[in-house]
Amino acid sequence: MEKERFLSLINTYINGEASENEKRLVEAYYTRLSKPAVESIETQDEELFKNVLLNRLLTQIRAESAIEEVADLKLKKRLNLWWISAAAILLICFSVGILFFRDGKRISKQSVDYAGLIEPGGNKAVLTLSNGSKVILDGKSDTDIAEKNGIKIRKKENGLLEYVQLSTLGIDNQYATLFNTIETPKGGQYRIVLNDGTVVWLNAASYLRYPLQFNGTERRVELAGEGYFEVAHNAAKPFIVVTAKQEVQVLGTHFNINAYADEDKIKTTLLEGSVKVISRKGEKQTGQKYLKPGQQSVLADNDWSVSEVDAAAQIDWKNGRFIFKDEDLKSVMRKLARWYDIEVDYAGSVESLSFSGKISRSKTLKEVLRILTRTNDVTFKVNERRITVMP
Repeated sequence: MEKERFLSLINTYINGEASENEKRLVEAYYTRLSKPAVESIETQDEELFKNVLLNRLLTQIRAESAIEEVADLKLKKRLNLWWISAAAILLICFSVGILFFRDGKRISKQSVDYAGLIEPGGNKAVLTLSNGSKVILDGKSDTDIAEKNGIKIRKKENGLLEYVQLSTLGIDNQYATLFNTIETPKGGQYRIVLNDGTVVWLNAASYLRYPLQFNGTERRVELAGEGYFEVAHNAAKPFIVVTAKQEVQVLGTHFNINAYADEDKIKTTLLEGSVKVISRKGEKQTGQKYLKPGQQSVLADNDWSVSEVDAAAQIDWKNGRFIFKDEDLKSVMRKLARWYDIEVDYAGSVESLSFSGKISRSKTLKEVLRILTRTNDVTFKVNERRITVMP
């Protein structure tokens, strides 16, 4: 609500001219905001606002006091009620002052309360073994999960899953047809060391399917979501990452693939070495491109481009940060939705809004939304785990 409209509503309420709806609105503001819900605003602005309002109230009080001297008990009772109303209104104005002086936008008290309860994601995932049994993964303790054909699966307390080759004795090609999968939920991440020594970081809401051990002439895994790969070098056995619309083939290198189903593009970013990106439609290959370090392939339905990028910014999530560079607000909110396990709605168009900045992934949702509010002409309503974005 604009400042002028709110002050007009206060006058209407004090003068006894407010409609029932207007009365309910003022009283609702009092109920919600009678205690300060936000940090202080600019001191001079707050004091000016208080003084103007206080002078107006004092003038009204003096006028009422003069009448009270000749008033009957009924009028005195009405005056007492007015004093209560005036005090309530004064509290309202002091509490919501920041709404008028910080670009007229912020998170409501109710929203901050909900947002403050939503913690950032952490190390959690579900491992599905080849026999179909599921193991809940977390970062709480070291545990040996299973051992088969000389391979031990070990869960570490720092959010790491290791496939350790105990010996080369008894290796059987039948285990190349046995697959494990690891899946991170929204609000989860995990790291895995595959049987060949390749390390994979999985971002939130991601999925990796891989053989118990790599035999044959290639090392093939399947990815949905986002993963960062540090592939163990093996010139005789290329490493292949398969997503819905492409394959990435490498011998040994560092790269990131963003292939979420709710994104309209697949982004493959190379940090070290070289990779070949092959586009596909179904089982048919439709093209290929080679990347150099610092380049990114962006594959969309009707477009495929390669460009130079800040590769480090593309793996911000792996290093515990969000790095946004003039990124549209909907893209920002999709990333927050995955990490904080929230749902996002929009009450209006945000197509023209973008954001640049760095935010730690260890912050609560409340802190992140506060940063976005201060740097954009946007506000947020938070109801449990559902966020409504209001430009």
